[in-house]
Amino acid sequence: MNTVSTGDLVLLTIKRLGINGEGIGYYKRQAIFVDGTIPGEVIEIKVTDVYDKYAVGIVTKFKKTSPARIEPACPYFGKCGGCTLQHIAYPMQLNEKQNMVIEAFNRYFDGDVSKIKFNEPIGAKNIFGYRNKTSLPLRFDGEKVVSGLYAKDTNKLVYVDKCLIENSIIQNTLKEVLNYLTKNNASIYNPHLHTGIIREVVIRGFKEDEVQVTFILTKEDKATISYLKKFPCASVNYSINNDFKSPEIFGKDVKCIAGMEKIDGILGNLKFSISPKAFFQLNIEQTLILYDRIRQLANLDGTQNVLDCYCGIGTIGLKLAPFAKEVRGIDINKDGINDANLFAKQNGIKNAKFYAGNILPHLDQFKEKGFEPDVLVVDPPRKGLDQNLIRYLQKGLIKNIIYVSCNPSTLVKNLNHLNKVYKIKSVDTIDLMPLSSHIEVICALSHK
Repeated sequence: MNTVSTGDLVLLTIKRLGINGEGIGYYKRQAIFVDGTIPGEVIEIKVTDVYDKYAVGIVTKFKKTSPARIEPACPYFGKCGGCTLQHIAYPMQLNEKQNMVIEAFNRYFDGDVSKIKFNEPIGAKNIFGYRNKTSLPLRFDGEKVVSGLYAKDTNKLVYVDKCLIENSIIQNTLKEVLNYLTKNNASIYNPHLHTGIIREVVIRGFKEDEVQVTFILTKEDKATISYLKKFPCASVNYSINNDFKSPEIFGKDVKCIAGMEKIDGILGNLKFSISPKAFFQLNIEQTLILYDRIRQLANLDGTQNVLDCYCGIGTIGLKLAPFAKEVRGIDINKDGINDANLFAKQNGIKNAKFYAGNILPHLDQFKEKGFEPDVLVVDPPRKGLDQNLIRYLQKGLIKNIIYVSCNPSTLVKNLNHLNKVYKIKSVDTIDLMPLSSHIEVICALSHK
């Protein structure tokens, strides 16, 4: 039952952060979400929206501010939809991300949460300039081509001159792209009139002399492609996507029109050839820490067989291969699997092989041929593990599981299905994307 109405003024104490970084307080047991607030703060808010199970408000007055409140470094904070935690000092950001994980366990776990070991959260050395890729919509503002980010929960574009979490390569290349498009009187997509050709630009770069730029177009246009392929960078590509309601950025195909089809990505001592559509971690420094922690938790000594499910392009498996007897990876994406096997060959890794398709048929085939995993590493999408895999794991045929998750809620719900067979050894929170509400969790499990 709602205890507030739209327009009400309410005094609220913020208790915790929600999964999108918003502060959450309670008025007569009703949860009220307020952006830009910090646990411990006492605020006066105006209720703006009321839903069945919660309400939303905006701050009208701060009665008590948190000592962790800082001035956001970015002038677009609170306007664009990213970096929702910039107003919080970084040590408290880490603590709050840890609290979000613990809150998920308290809310959804069927067992005794007090017996779970939550390790100290692992923060980042660099909280700015870590992103090696960006995807930005383009607009024409009447004088020049501009780019931006969508405001939270809207299709309104906030023009952004400089994003502080992008690396300098991305920032410099974006300026060059916008100047180049302006100079060439580019036909930029207008979402209101549904006119124009160039919708978006995707930029990826790990080193100054090897940047990959992909233009997303509404249609095949020879004149546009003619000048786009002259843009000065190592890899120029385009993709047609005229489905304006789709959340996908790329269309079905990507065509390289100048330079290299792939650029080199480096992950520690491993090299990867990255195509425009390939998934690759955005924060290399923190990814290496994540993978090293996975290796530690797996306790590899060169005698174990490792199975990497939802392996993508094989980065986790390839990083673990030098410490394992054999690594096998499985993923439904054939292109990713082809890349994974190519990367194993490129890096001289002979004890890792990757397979495309559903997980269970491959597990049966592996067992018939004598491969039985000692350690299973899973890094599933946000929806969690496939139910067929959960049923397989409930048989307890694998000794150790390392579950990597970007969604604590689905992680915990999956753990409830495994809890009778496996015990939770530890839970780690690793900050892969500082200043955002994104959370990465590693849960180590062993057979009871």
